[in-house]
Amino acid sequence: MSDALRVAHYVSLSGFGGVEQHFAAFARRVAQRSDVIQTVVACSKTVHGHHADVRDICKEIAFEKKWRGIEIPRRPAMLRRLWAERTIARQAPDVALLWNRLDQQARAIDCLGAARSLYWEHGSAWLHGGDAEKQRALAAMPAVIANSLAAKRMLQLRWGYNRPIRVIPNGVRAPLAKRPRELTPGAPLRLGIAGRQIPIKGGLLAIHALAELREQGRDAVLTVAGDGPLRDSLEALANRLGIASHVRFAGVVKDMPGFFDEIDVFVHPALREPFGLVAAEAQSAGVPVVCTAVDGLPEVVASGQTGICVKPTADLERHAALGGQNIGLPPKVYIPDDDAITAPRVCEPADLAAAIDEVTADASAYTRTSANAIERVAGRFDFDDHVDRVLVAVREYAESATLRA
Repeated sequence: MSDALRVAHYVSLSGFGGVEQHFAAFARRVAQRSDVIQTVVACSKTVHGHHADVRDICKEIAFEKKWRGIEIPRRPAMLRRLWAERTIARQAPDVALLWNRLDQQARAIDCLGAARSLYWEHGSAWLHGGDAEKQRALAAMPAVIANSLAAKRMLQLRWGYNRPIRVIPNGVRAPLAKRPRELTPGAPLRLGIAGRQIPIKGGLLAIHALAELREQGRDAVLTVAGDGPLRDSLEALANRLGIASHVRFAGVVKDMPGFFDEIDVFVHPALREPFGLVAAEAQSAGVPVVCTAVDGLPEVVASGQTGICVKPTADLERHAALGGQNIGLPPKVYIPDDDAITAPRVCEPADLAAAIDEVTADASAYTRTSANAIERVAGRFDFDDHVDRVLVAVREYAESATLRA
């Protein structure tokens, strides 16, 4: 164990969002290896109940803002700084992995030094606020990891980062389907969306697309997995469009493999998606995906092979006219076809409906698409391979304080 790699995770653990779940799964998988010692500096004040086992798999969990259960005051700032320096000195990591939260990582770098601080971008570069702190953190970072090419380009195009960026796509933990899916002749077409019901997920666009399909004579239904502040407005929209009886709001779904088993096409018309893990999980279940051609989604979904990526052509005025809320959207998104960043745009519901129709028009072609989806996840997004690639990067950084791009 004397030669073990010592990794300290700087991460918030109070929630159960995508980054927190990814951290927990990553830490569990790394804990199976004898050559890595993990510790945690929690940027949050609590640990979510679903992360309780992290205490068992990591050598230590310390809180950046608490000492022996007592919150350290914000002022004077030196108190928290001294505690953080003492904590990281005790943990003595070879490298600290800074999980997202770009605007809050400058203080970690101040305590650790840039040579031991490796930032891992999961979507923070898209968000509003903290611009000065983000710039300060990036100015100090010798290299970073990004979870998609889109994340890399966002760091470069929006923030002007010009040092090495290692792209390591997220891995999929969901089990792979054992066989491709088939459409059931004469049965309704079963669509599904999943995610927190907030504006960037584009749930209202999927409901409008369902209305388009039904107006064209397709017998289609939609299941909505997830909850959030827009649920009531989405239910009201389904009522106004006269399709409420064809939309099922399932709320928070714990059994996502079961959810994917019950749909034929996964629809993900997101306005922003740095990677798109839920689209990869759908494909692992053999479910073709119709999604927006924005940010990292075209890296996950091979348009024309595992589903269709629909170009977003409508502006935010159109989004509002459809009933969408534009408050809180990111100022910029990445458009892979143009290799450029721009204000968020949305897919026209008619274009989404046409893509769904295309994916399901021929039963044999649909089954080939399903097979391609399973093969793509197996070949590109294996979780163990993902963990291996991250640890290779961490070891490289520990040895050289940089990464090859």
